[in-house]
Amino acid sequence: MDDIPPVERNIAFDLARRGLVVAPVVVAAAALARGGDGAAAAALALGIVLANFVAAALSVGWAAKRSPKAAGGVALGGFVVRLGVILVAMLLVRDWSAIDFPTFGITLFAAHLGLLTWESRHVSMTLGAPGLRPRPPVPNGGA
Repeated sequence: MDDIPPVERNIAFDLARRGLVVAPVVVAAAALARGGDGAAAAALALGIVLANFVAAALSVGWAAKRSPKAAGGVALGGFVVRLGVILVAMLLVRDWSAIDFPTFGITLFAAHLGLLTWESRHVSMTLGAPGLRPRPPVPNGGA
């Protein structure tokens, strides 16, 4: 089983990389729209989103090495637990004066949806190349 590629981890880290690419733009937009509190809210929300994706991938990848039933159980149970953690985070920050809560909630929702949509364009849905879609070969000048 060691020759099986870590598909979940590769996808999640690629997704996290994309999240880090757009993070400065999102935080800057939140700062322009809602000031420093908005920027802090957007940064915190993006951190939670990226941590959520990475935690999901690492936990399912770990379980997949054990059995398909374990992977299914960890996927479902982990989803519920991570949603609970996000809910607790929202409850904890809703009264913080340094966090603009509407910006936090909108960023949390939009980042999950936006990053998943963006990443879906880069995932291969074939058994021949599971995980990230292979990049096309680069021509080497006709040689």
